[in-house]
Amino acid sequence: MSDDRFSQYGRLAPKTKADFAFVQHMIHQLADNGTMAVVLPHGVLFRGSSEGHIREYLINDRNYLDAVIGLPANIFYGTSIPTCILVFKKCRENNDDILFVDASNNFEKRKNQNYLRDQDIDKIITTYRDRVEEDKYSHLASL
Repeated sequence: MSDDRFSQYGRLAPKTKADFAFVQHMIHQLADNGTMAVVLPHGVLFRGSSEGHIREYLINDRNYLDAVIGLPANIFYGTSIPTCILVFKKCRENNDDILFVDASNNFEKRKNQNYLRDQDIDKIITTYRDRVEEDKYSHLASL
């Protein structure tokens, strides 16, 4: 707890699931006007205990979480778990909302792995950049 990267959160990420320890380290290194996107297991959105406390601090106290992009399962080699991209900004332009993009159903199924096509990636980028709702593909949620 004496390390500046972790002490402000009030709790340490558990040793068994250090996802938020990596996030905390990256945010500590992020410039005040910087943007960071990190791929994490989907479970980081729901875990409680110290991870829930850290997540709440990042959202409610610091207003750093800008977007959550849910990705399809089985798109990374070596793991079939669903993943997400968390986008953090220290200087958010949209202070009142977090963009949630559900891109979990937009992919091409291939032999052993799912694949994001160019049109799927373009749709994610356009939805994030323009922050628009489109056909249940995304929605804005106020916290």
